[in-house]
Amino acid sequence: MAISRKQREREQRRNGLIDAAEKLFFERGYDNVTMDEIADEAEVNKALLYYYFKNKEALFFAVDLRGVRILHGMYVKCSNLDIDGYTKIKSMIQSLFEFSKDYPDYFRIYRYARTERFQISDNEDAKELVDLTTGIWRIMVEAILHGMKDGTIRKDVDPVEMSIYINVMSMSALNIDMGFKLILEGRGIHQDKFWEDLQRFLDPAITNRSLID
Repeated sequence: MAISRKQREREQRRNGLIDAAEKLFFERGYDNVTMDEIADEAEVNKALLYYYFKNKEALFFAVDLRGVRILHGMYVKCSNLDIDGYTKIKSMIQSLFEFSKDYPDYFRIYRYARTERFQISDNEDAKELVDLTTGIWRIMVEAILHGMKDGTIRKDVDPVEMSIYINVMSMSALNIDMGFKLILEGRGIHQDKFWEDLQRFLDPAITNRSLID
């Protein structure tokens, strides 16, 4: 069904408001931005801003959704590769790293949105966020199951548990405490090397041992 001019204008206005919020969130962080400032950045009155978004949290979810859509697309691309399950998992882990490097601002939003600071609401953006983040997890689980079937991944692991281990370890490796980061850099271990070593340490935990012995 064709979209009416009024609907297009409404969507353009909404995207403009998200653009303004995104700019300020990227520059100053969520907690240091007010709805008044977002309205000023978007050059609209606050009443119009509240017409489109219930509160600042709703705007934050809209910005987060942009990044999650990118990350989900990267995982889908890995899932569609004609490769074995284990290599798919490594590709997905690498995709998360590339996302953090190529889209650092979205990654910061993604990371912060998943803290106890936020409770998922019932707006449409929040619902899509749940669907996509759940989808990312399911894609990883399916890759593990694929690997167990094709013999590249150990059969004595729980695919759901292992997917959570991988996610927790990967996110932690991308959020190193500054003190630890300085210690590592003092030993000549920078982020790329640290990430490579994480994947190397994960190998024996998930790979079929008959392939590496």
